[in-house]
Amino acid sequence: MTSDSMWKGGSGNRRMRAGWVLVLAATALPGLTVAAQPASADPTGYHIYAHGFLSNGIVGYNASDTDRPTSIQGKPMPGALNWPQAPSPDGRFLFVAPGTNPQLIPYAIGADGELAATGTPLPLPDVPVDIIFAPNSRDAFVVVGVQNAQVVPVRIGADGTPTLNGSPMPFGESLDGVASGTVSPDGKQLYVASLLPRQLLVFDINADGSVSPVKQRVSTGLNPIYPRVTPDGEHVYVVNEISGSVSGFARSGDGTLAEIAGSPFPTGMLPHVTSITPDGRYLYVPNMGSGHISSFAVEPNGVLTPLPDVAFAPDRPGTFAESSVMSPSGGVLWALGTDPLRGGEEILRRFTIGSDGVLDLDESVAVYTGTYVADGRTLSLVPRR
Repeated sequence: MTSDSMWKGGSGNRRMRAGWVLVLAATALPGLTVAAQPASADPTGYHIYAHGFLSNGIVGYNASDTDRPTSIQGKPMPGALNWPQAPSPDGRFLFVAPGTNPQLIPYAIGADGELAATGTPLPLPDVPVDIIFAPNSRDAFVVVGVQNAQVVPVRIGADGTPTLNGSPMPFGESLDGVASGTVSPDGKQLYVASLLPRQLLVFDINADGSVSPVKQRVSTGLNPIYPRVTPDGEHVYVVNEISGSVSGFARSGDGTLAEIAGSPFPTGMLPHVTSITPDGRYLYVPNMGSGHISSFAVEPNGVLTPLPDVAFAPDRPGTFAESSVMSPSGGVLWALGTDPLRGGEEILRRFTIGSDGVLDLDESVAVYTGTYVADGRTLSLVPRR
């Protein structure tokens, strides 16, 4: 594994906005953080997995809210041009889907986090963009296609083998594509952001794990990506990559959506894969085009109240965050970014979350992963079993 870690003393200081940094606003294409129950500590720790869109290989680390991350042995090589990865909610398997050879590839997660090929990969009908799991760990959905997108329903076998669970469901419009999604905590709806139409789509999930045709389309900002449902299922948020904002929606009993007053809520430039605390009180948004992570308090009515921003890499100009995951305790946010001065190598950072929701950068943790270009759902966290 080509990985080196930089460690500096001290727990870090709380930092405010790092300032705007201009970047080329080319469309950065698009990801699943599993909601966990809040806890006071993480005594057993967890596994973190990262890959790069432009590099082959998945790297892993054993980590906790406080200890130094240590590398997991092995580096599976599923292929390059890979946007998504996703663990099953039960923590048994990690799935990836490379674009150069479209297929859904399963890996078994060992006791120490090691990844081992398992089962049989599932060929996919088009370029995979995201992998989304239902809470039951049995049903998953792969969204494919840069145009004429489809949802591919998948059933996960006992050994991790994915098989088709019925026919792929077309989104319904030719412009639909480059889509990313999430499933509601009750497992009843699939929410998918369709990039070019600037819409968030609602699918019902049937009892057999298949999906219905689109039952609602709601407008968003420019380039909607990576929707997120709050743990209580009351609200849905989707980042608008080009608009630099988050659109918020109230979720009704049948899963349909109505935009929240005050939405959209401004973020930094090119916001990407969000995380939310297990209690649903705070939402965090990495920005690929700004030097900071945007932070929000989630009000009971769904309105997002801005909190102080925190710099992702204040000592590394031009290094911005793209993907994020939340620790099971809700006390730590991990974020993955890209360092242009190292040829686009990815860097992993840790932030503690204060009782007021404000992030505090742990300056002692700056792990270079040996993978390149964080773009997509490139980071996963799996609690130890």
